Amino acid sequence: MQLTGNDFIAAIKDEQYDVKSFTAADQATVNLDDLFTYTEKALAESKLFSAELLISGDEPISLRLETGLINLPIRYTNAISKIVINDPETEVTLYMIVEHPLVTKSGLRIETAATVAAFLDDPETVETKIAAFFDKELTAINEAIEEQKNAPAEEIEDAE
Repeated sequence: MQLTGNDFIAAIKDEQYDVKSFTAADQATVNLDDLFTYTEKALAESKLFSAELLISGDEPISLRLETGLINLPIRYTNAISKIVINDPETEVTLYMIVEHPLVTKSGLRIETAATVAAFLDDPETVETKIAAFFDKELTAINEAIEEQKNAPAEEIEDAE
């Protein structure tokens, strides 16, 4: 699946991409099967998409898979438009995105899963990579939450 920068910009500006959302009550009930099934189907149909698994809680955690030409969430249309305008035809990439205030200072971590072609060639290997990435980021978030709980009160006040 390949797109020029201008075709990609037009698609996201015209909202010509699918948005799918799944939920989990908590981290113990996270199941990536539905997310992976949707991803396989959407990529086989050459669709652009943003598919999210939202983990409920005091601070919800968003685990997303998105197609794109650069490592920015699709919703950052203006920034994407400035970067990929007039770019030649390029392979569309599948990105793994985690959003939570404690995942990074920006609250956002994005990494490449694979190109769409590579995913379609070997979905099991890419899905294993995605699951490991999400597990690693959830562990980091949980550790940060624990650190906040165990921090002395004055340190918490200083951080705010």
